[in-house]
Amino acid sequence: MHIALLFLAAVAASTSALGQVLTLEEARARALDAQPALRALESSWRAGQLSAQADGALPDPRLKLGAYNFPTRGFPDSREDMTQLGVSWEQTIPGGNKRRLRSERGHIEASLALAEAHGLMQTIVRDVGLAWTDLWLATANQRLYVELAAEHARAVEAAQSALGTGKASQADLLAARQALNQVADRRLELAAQAERARAGIARWIPDAAARPLPEALPASTEPSTIDALRASLGAHPQHEMHAQQQSLADADVALAREATKPDRTVEVGYYARSGDRSDMVMFQIGFELPLFAARKQDNIVAAKLKLAERARDQRADHLRQLRAELEAAHADWRLAGERLRHVRTTILPDASARVEALTVQYGAGGTTLASVLEARRAAIEARSQELGLRAAQARARISLQYFEDYGAHR
Repeated sequence: MHIALLFLAAVAASTSALGQVLTLEEARARALDAQPALRALESSWRAGQLSAQADGALPDPRLKLGAYNFPTRGFPDSREDMTQLGVSWEQTIPGGNKRRLRSERGHIEASLALAEAHGLMQTIVRDVGLAWTDLWLATANQRLYVELAAEHARAVEAAQSALGTGKASQADLLAARQALNQVADRRLELAAQAERARAGIARWIPDAAARPLPEALPASTEPSTIDALRASLGAHPQHEMHAQQQSLADADVALAREATKPDRTVEVGYYARSGDRSDMVMFQIGFELPLFAARKQDNIVAAKLKLAERARDQRADHLRQLRAELEAAHADWRLAGERLRHVRTTILPDASARVEALTVQYGAGGTTLASVLEARRAAIEARSQELGLRAAQARARISLQYFEDYGAHR
């Protein structure tokens, strides 16, 4: 009994969740909260911070144990004056500022992972918004054509009744059936569009993709001026990634130049001898000799300089790409608004007036049923066009938000 009650409670909870509408803001919040790629980048950032601390430390010392100068004759019992057992400690000291530069490079790598996370968050917010708007448009069109299908079904019934009384012809009945079948085909097409759009939502929020959407688009604010958006492109999270990549390339150049400064080794040892012989201590310093810098270190520096130049060029190209995307999104938003005002003030009123006029004429016997059905279809298509323009304007506004609110989701 207890298990049955728990099962019923779980079913009720899941049914309630499925019936609750999925708003745009909730979809974005869910996508950011449950995104494995963001968690992976956070792990990379934390790993980079830890590695940077290790990169700035001295290399591990070496402990050496050894036996020296044992004569081969009478081995292992024979001894000579120089026979000794010893232990020594050796430490490598990187030359120049290698430790500091390696640590700085590690911190830059961590900052790059953080910049990638911020850029991905900005991209997720945009892509979820676009997928949500596509799904909203598909479901809104579905509701519209359900309405048209109901009208055409009533027209078929009316034509069948009128055919029996002689007030309608067989052509009127066939026209009504054809219109109904065409609407059915359009509804199948819209169902496929809705499924594709829902799959796009499921990419980000698989646990909530099946939930219905609200009937109205969320209210949007006016975007910032195009000049203000252009001026802020340098701070865009995606561009910050390229800035960190350039910093990483510059750090590699600095390390390559520092490689010409030789590392040093310091070794201290204690060696015990048998009998009354005096024990010995040892101290020595070693240096690397970059004798072939022209063939090795200089070529490495030249290679790193080329990579740094590539990073700068890629950063400049990315800024151009962002500027082009911004200009296109702003143009889409502006033109969609102009077209939407035109449709609402001219096309929609004319389409409705035409339906009313033809309906009156058909009632008076002045036109055919096919003309009325065609006018109704044209009116629905005009409303569908208005929905499409609303969605296009919303998509353009979402694309513009990609260039705004850089810190809102960090």
